[in-house]
Amino acid sequence: MYRSTAAPAALLAFALLLAGPSAALAARTPPTADEAAQAYVQGRLAVASSDLDVATRRFQDALKAGADDSLLRRAMDVAMLSGDMVSAVRLANRIDTSGKAGGAEAVGNSLIHLTRIASAAAARDWRRYEATRAQFREPGQSASSTPIISTLLEAYGLSAAGQHDKALALVNPEAAQGIARSYMAEHRAHLLVLARRWPEAADAYAAIIAAEGQNVSRLRLSGVAAALEAGRSNPDYRNKAIAMLGSGPERDPVLRDARDRFRADQRMDGRKLGGLVSRPADGLALLFLRVATDLNRDRATGPGLGFARLATLLAPALPETWLVMTDTLARSSQPDLALAALRNVPGTEPWSELVLARKAAILASQEKHEEARALLQGPASRPGATLEDWMRLADAQRRAGDTKAAAESFGRAIAMLPADAGPEQAQLWFLRGAALEASGDWEAAEADLRRAVELAPDNAIFLNYLGYSLLDRRVKIDEAKAHIRRAYEASPESGAIIDSMGWAEYVSGNYAEAVRLLERARAAEPADPTVADHLGDALWKAGRRFEARHAWASAAALQPEAKLAETLARKLDFGLEIALAAK
Repeated sequence: MYRSTAAPAALLAFALLLAGPSAALAARTPPTADEAAQAYVQGRLAVASSDLDVATRRFQDALKAGADDSLLRRAMDVAMLSGDMVSAVRLANRIDTSGKAGGAEAVGNSLIHLTRIASAAAARDWRRYEATRAQFREPGQSASSTPIISTLLEAYGLSAAGQHDKALALVNPEAAQGIARSYMAEHRAHLLVLARRWPEAADAYAAIIAAEGQNVSRLRLSGVAAALEAGRSNPDYRNKAIAMLGSGPERDPVLRDARDRFRADQRMDGRKLGGLVSRPADGLALLFLRVATDLNRDRATGPGLGFARLATLLAPALPETWLVMTDTLARSSQPDLALAALRNVPGTEPWSELVLARKAAILASQEKHEEARALLQGPASRPGATLEDWMRLADAQRRAGDTKAAAESFGRAIAMLPADAGPEQAQLWFLRGAALEASGDWEAAEADLRRAVELAPDNAIFLNYLGYSLLDRRVKIDEAKAHIRRAYEASPESGAIIDSMGWAEYVSGNYAEAVRLLERARAAEPADPTVADHLGDALWKAGRRFEARHAWASAAALQPEAKLAETLARKLDFGLEIALAAK
């Protein structure tokens, strides 16, 4: 729902080392120095093994002996991950950040200051906010670039003080470069809303949507709401609001819900529609969410987690904060904490659909595929089932190993597509084709895979899958090679595509060239047992038997699926020809 872009170096500098949960620090008989040191070490070990309950108790025990700076910092990190923001704020206020610091400690100080700032904003204590903001330093910021977070923190403080013109003067997208321009444009629009400058706000949101495409649904809803407010005095803006709402993605549940509510009440104003930033703390929450989302995109889930937690502190009533928090925790391999965060999202429309999708994804990440499948069966079985309902069920069925049922569900989704399907719909044919191929219906699978390539002729994944599938069946070899060659031209660094190229040479009997390509593929995909197996076959045919057995042994050690594991065992015992003859 919330858009992502690549995070700048200044944001990636927030490399927070976050670990397990914290509990309230009870005051009992202090442990001895040795006992406290032992508890601290045990807490660190528990964090490393993700034993969060033990980590909580051990850090709590260590803190009873006295709170030195390093222990306070570790305890704060622990509290942040668990969502114990009361403890996180209390600990942040106890840590001494007055001395000079560099490296990781400077980064840690930035998080501490941001926690204090967020706490003050959440409490609407703007005097404390300004005093704390003055201590904040943005790490990793070059002299030539815009200090994104610092500038926007100052702007929202000015807005809270009613100094809207000064706030807007600070936030000038035209003076910024790269991703900073995007941040400034987004928050200038929010600040215009806080200043109640409705026409300018509506125009600012519309410019963002025009520049950045469809993937800005939250900002689109804000733009529609601002235009409706501007439409109170200028009917042209009301017409713009209707057009903006109607042109958004049909499949977005939040926009779909807004359209339904607007149709039911044509006199609806922007405040009733929702999506407006109503207070500075909400704008700050959206800033931290944007940072968290951008960091997550760059796989910096540790830093992203800190920013997401601060967003929930600032605006706990905004469902978006908990959805991003859920996504961040799921990416951090914390499924239980992710499910706990998800419980803060309303269970009513339009949020229930988003909650369901995330819960199913978390269950799938835990390999609870049957539970995910059962969860998604109900929505797909109802009379008003949507295309998304069928897609989610199909994915759960595929993960559960029922590829035939998955193909049927993908088919139900395809039946809901418009007649003029384009490249954006090609994925559905590809997914059904892959499910049909896995279930043994190659004739139907080939038709779907060809349809996917027809709709998206430059998609490297589609081209490679069709080409490799033809190779695997030893049919239409020249056509298969052509598809794989086009895939390689589109994605020359893909280990999977290089593997297909090598396998094409193997099928054609060019074993030396096959080995060369498959060695490249193995270097690119060292954890893929199929690639190692292919390399072993090519080495065997090239007369390099010892190396072939080594490649097969490497493939067997990578825990391949049962069928490949059996084949590898035969190859290691009897060699390639006897193993293949026994299949």
